[in-house]
Amino acid sequence: MARRQGSYMKRTIVSLFVFVAFASNLHAQAGPRRRPVGAKIPIGTAATVLDATDPAGIMLARPESNPAPPSPHAGYVVPVSQLRIPSKAIKEFERSQKAFQSGDVRASADHLQRALQIYPDFIQAHNTLGVRFVQLHEYQKALIEHQTALSLDPHNALTHQDLSFALLLLNRNQEAEAEARQSLDLDSELVASPYVLGRAVIAQGHVTPEAIEMLRKSENAFPDASLVLAQIHFTMGQNDQVIAELRHYLRAPVDLDNKQKAECWVAQLSQQPLPAGCSTEVTRPSFR
Repeated sequence: MARRQGSYMKRTIVSLFVFVAFASNLHAQAGPRRRPVGAKIPIGTAATVLDATDPAGIMLARPESNPAPPSPHAGYVVPVSQLRIPSKAIKEFERSQKAFQSGDVRASADHLQRALQIYPDFIQAHNTLGVRFVQLHEYQKALIEHQTALSLDPHNALTHQDLSFALLLLNRNQEAEAEARQSLDLDSELVASPYVLGRAVIAQGHVTPEAIEMLRKSENAFPDASLVLAQIHFTMGQNDQVIAELRHYLRAPVDLDNKQKAECWVAQLSQQPLPAGCSTEVTRPSFR
């Protein structure tokens, strides 16, 4: 199962990054260990896999328009090193932003690397370069950038969040869980961290009340959370909840292929006629 989840994460990643800045504080709850969700389970006569297009669809509760790092939580103190960033490094950062806005992710990464050549202690440049490497599917490079940023400022909640995300993509789920928890300890308002935490816990085979709550709290920002929740309800035989989660997913702008598969699954579970394009082998969600 872990190999399957890892291959999904590396095969398809992100088409768009949306920056968000809100979330609810979540409290941990203990829960029993259960089998991992996501293995093939027949629906009717047969079932195949419907991919969740994340875990990177919406991420990083951090504005990127300002090269000066924001204060991410109450009491946070901007490191002195970030107050003396050379103007040339800031210009490269700004050029990176323009390249990204024009759709050239590689050029954006190149400008960030130039900024870091000028000023290696530029924390936001390291973190943003890590994001670019994720978009370029270069996850190990992303990990290094976030680790470097964290070494420069161990108390930055957003860096812990970014690092947790890179670890999740590398299928290092226990470490991803730890970093997500650390980010939430520092700033309970982050929205990507609860999502990563829920995904990381479930990827380890623990379908806990906490993991379910994490995903439910973040599913408005992360549509694929609804797919994971649908699978959890399905393994518990809770078909009404499966349908509700799938319909919640379908209200969001989602991958067209996944949309059709989710519609087919809803129709099958509702015992309604299958829409055009649905085969007798109904698909269901899985997650990467």
